[in-house]
Amino acid sequence: MDDRKQQLLEKLELEIQEKQRVIEELSEHTEELETLREVRARVNAKGKTIKYLTGYPAIDNEMGGFSEGSFINIAGGNFSGKTSLVLKIIENIALNNRTVFFSFEMYENLLVTNKLRNTKIDENLVIVQKKNNLIDIELIIRNEYKKGVRFFSIDSMMKIRVLEKMQDHQKVSLISATLSKLTQELGVIIILINQVSLTDIRDKRLEFKGSGDVSYDSDVSLFITVDEKDNSRLLHCKKDRINERIWKTDITDNSYVKNYNNKGYSTNRYYSKEPVVTTPYEMSGTVDIPDIEY
Repeated sequence: MDDRKQQLLEKLELEIQEKQRVIEELSEHTEELETLREVRARVNAKGKTIKYLTGYPAIDNEMGGFSEGSFINIAGGNFSGKTSLVLKIIENIALNNRTVFFSFEMYENLLVTNKLRNTKIDENLVIVQKKNNLIDIELIIRNEYKKGVRFFSIDSMMKIRVLEKMQDHQKVSLISATLSKLTQELGVIIILINQVSLTDIRDKRLEFKGSGDVSYDSDVSLFITVDEKDNSRLLHCKKDRINERIWKTDITDNSYVKNYNNKGYSTNRYYSKEPVVTTPYEMSGTVDIPDIEY
């Protein structure tokens, strides 16, 4: 396809997207308002909120696993182990649940031979490698939702394309708002792998790269920090909208990850029988990150 045809196609896609937004806005304005009684009746008819165990005792103890309707951001510096953490969670979920993984970062040979060696998940795990446009991602999530899929992961924020020409912080805000809205509307779980800027790493700040809207949109914000002196890794929970707790735990040794018979469960709280050491932060929200030399 030559450049002119490509430009015309992108312009047409932009026009279609804009019309879709206008239609959505009109439908939102004409939507019938509900009383709390009506909302409560609809929620009660659904039954209790479903949570999925991740296989990480720290996460499962502190949060009861990941709850449906959650937008979860996992961030860290380069080579901090973000993708490895998410893939271990995916492996545990996919043992008994159809799951979709948008893989835009890793060569498929490395993904299959080095990261996803468990053949027991082959039928349940759907891999998307080429559809990295935000519109395509949303369509795939909606279509898979109709098939019963409730768990999605995206690697990573930096690889998602948008059609509009906009600054980086605007792009990040659009992606974050779109994915957050999907979790609210459909009740699905979306994990988005994100990044921390080099400046924030140097200054020991746990902030998402690109836009503060990501922190606002997130239901759960997890950060991985690495101490280069001994290569130890800490997992920090900076935000948990449901349980309203912040904590941190050592994840240097991933050998303790457990595979559960994970078909989702209905309960307000889950406690693992295995003890796990976690350290709550002070209520001020400050974080104690090990000194790291860069």
